[in-house]
Amino acid sequence: MSKSIGIDLGTTNSVGAIKKVHTEVLKNAEGDLITPSCVTFKKKKLPFSKPEFVVGKHAVEWMKQDPKNTIMSVKRLMGRNFQDKEIQEIKGTRRLNYEIARHSKGTENSLGIILGGKEFTPEEISSKILGKIRKDSEAVLKDEVEYAVITVPAYFNDKQKHATRTAAALAGLKVRRLLPEPTAAAISFGVDAVRGDEAQTVFIFDFGGGTFDLSVLTISGGQFLEVGKGGDMWLGGEDIDRMLAEYVLGETAKEYNIENITEFIENQDGKRKNRFIGELKDKVEQAKIRLSTEHEAYIEILGVLKDSDKDTVDVDVEVTREQFDEIIAPTVEKTVALTQKMLESIHFTPDLIDKILLVGGSSRIPSVIAALKKEFGDEKVMVHERPMLAIAEGAAILSHRLSDTYECPKCGNDAAQSDTVCNNCRFDLEAYTIEQGVLDIVHSAAHDYYIRLGNDEMHLLVEKNTPLPCEASEVFKLVHSEQKLVHLKFYNIVNEQEESIGDLWLGIEANEKIKKEDRENEPLRMEITLRIDESNLIEVSAALKEHPDIQISKTLSRGKADEKLFLSLEETIVEANRKKYKEYIMLDLTCRSLSAIKDINKVVSEETGEVDEKVYEKASLKTDKARKMASEGRSGRSTIYYAQAALEDFGPAIPPKNKAAIRKNMKRLEDMDENGSYDENVEAIEDLNDMLNRKLGVVNVLMEIQKAGDFCMENNPSKAPKFYQTVENILKAYKKDDSDKAASLIKEIMPEAYGVVKEYEARSTMIYKDITK
Repeated sequence: MSKSIGIDLGTTNSVGAIKKVHTEVLKNAEGDLITPSCVTFKKKKLPFSKPEFVVGKHAVEWMKQDPKNTIMSVKRLMGRNFQDKEIQEIKGTRRLNYEIARHSKGTENSLGIILGGKEFTPEEISSKILGKIRKDSEAVLKDEVEYAVITVPAYFNDKQKHATRTAAALAGLKVRRLLPEPTAAAISFGVDAVRGDEAQTVFIFDFGGGTFDLSVLTISGGQFLEVGKGGDMWLGGEDIDRMLAEYVLGETAKEYNIENITEFIENQDGKRKNRFIGELKDKVEQAKIRLSTEHEAYIEILGVLKDSDKDTVDVDVEVTREQFDEIIAPTVEKTVALTQKMLESIHFTPDLIDKILLVGGSSRIPSVIAALKKEFGDEKVMVHERPMLAIAEGAAILSHRLSDTYECPKCGNDAAQSDTVCNNCRFDLEAYTIEQGVLDIVHSAAHDYYIRLGNDEMHLLVEKNTPLPCEASEVFKLVHSEQKLVHLKFYNIVNEQEESIGDLWLGIEANEKIKKEDRENEPLRMEITLRIDESNLIEVSAALKEHPDIQISKTLSRGKADEKLFLSLEETIVEANRKKYKEYIMLDLTCRSLSAIKDINKVVSEETGEVDEKVYEKASLKTDKARKMASEGRSGRSTIYYAQAALEDFGPAIPPKNKAAIRKNMKRLEDMDENGSYDENVEAIEDLNDMLNRKLGVVNVLMEIQKAGDFCMENNPSKAPKFYQTVENILKAYKKDDSDKAASLIKEIMPEAYGVVKEYEARSTMIYKDITK
């Protein structure tokens, strides 16, 4: 039977665990409980050999030889935007040895990682870490691992959580839940420390390698209620490592009178530089760990760096506990300030907290512990007995709880989650779960969720700390009665900054079902529903309030290939609105946009995030064609409408052979509009126009007169009957074979008809895509 495990997918280290009767942390293939979250893209030297991914301890070792193709801390890039201030800062300060860029098939809201000249997403790299955890766990358990509860920082936004789920799918794992890391730590702590009906309010202070998470939970009777969340996703032990490294390099520069130590290291021979960077990272991390228990640490890197005279520049720096505390004091102060801010946001004071539980490697630093004892009192502050393993243990306990079946703790037989007693030995499973396990978790929203309206107003849909799952539905109005396109933008507010969750492009299709009178006065109303599940992942749906049966195409883009195509299409629409294209061109562009949106929505797999190349190419062709057609004033749709109207209104006046030929060319143009290249589409338009000119004869004249009547009916109804009556009179004259009479009527009316048609065909219009409250 396939197994369900818990995974702590950490910034610097990852851990897998499983709960049977007891919780067990699973060793990896190297025999360690902890797997470094490090991935290298390694190319063997043998001819024709393919590159391979190496994960964990061996990747850390390889980093000293090839840092450019080795990735640490990919978690910090998950779901991030290329233009994010933090990403640009990382690039600017050269804190990463590997290359990051905007993904070639994404927007500024995406990221690509370049390894060995190939482009990967952060999700693809993270999937390699999850894949190793899965494979190593299967080796220990001697069974397939199909399911997992995977932990994420409490402050991760929807886009980052979605990226984590995508990475799991790429690793072949089905996610039972994405569990906030502090909640996982609380589960690990609560199962051991809070029994039966005892109740405690616990503050989780999770200071890990790459993220800083805070969470307040109330624990009672196996129930875990998230009261509030906070933290900083860009603060962690890695930042302490960097500060310590900067101090060490500064001291070395002073000793050797080196003006620019960064430039000095950059100018080293490639292998020498790589070895030094790898050793510096190792030695600094070891010193940080040592300074958590000892009063001094030595950082020595001997015989690696050379000056211009080929003399050795050795790193030999002693760091005392006092110096270390001084170096990291700003970071410690920031963690305390964030702690205070989070408590204030939920209207708590320190006296309402029963315990403050410290987890994550950096939580063991003495100055961190001292600062929290000062804030909460000595007796409340507890360092988790297994700070590096607690989160994986908590995930394993919940994974066990969410499994369809589990082992009876008394006899070992399989029991269903719905069983209150074991069918084999009659053991009281319900009492045991409440006493020893997790009965239920009430999650809460990590952030405020907003939608942006057409007037740039931010409208709050779901407030931070709202219990999950939750659903919010609100009715908005389109901005125009003829609107067929809608662009919705969803945001979180994180650390008082706007962060995009994703955009939704909607196409209102089957528009002919909407009665004209529905649209003549007020714009249609649209109900937007935002659902947030227990994993803090969102789903958005939309429906027309007046016509709920009409399907609206939709997808939430998150910076990938679909968003790139959507933005290209939107640029075309913005340009068309700016240049005030004629109405018939806007009609064609709207139709092409609706068709493109349907394909764009199918480009990216919802499960794995992978791009369907065939659909992408088709959608790309449509968006490019829409731009060129609009800019050149070509319209396949108006030509088709013209031909349809001619056949419907004046069919009896058109010979059957001509009607058949026109219908054949119409069908070809419809096919080229949907599937043809730009050149094929233009040729089909010209062919149909040419046929209409040759085959319709006097019907073309009648069409112009009727068109004048239709235009007048919209804006000057009193003049319309004159044109309609003339059409009838001309048809009667032809039926009586009185061609002279018909010609006279045509000659009399045409100057006025042409004037009306010319005036109205010159009209410009807008393509609307916003909503308002």
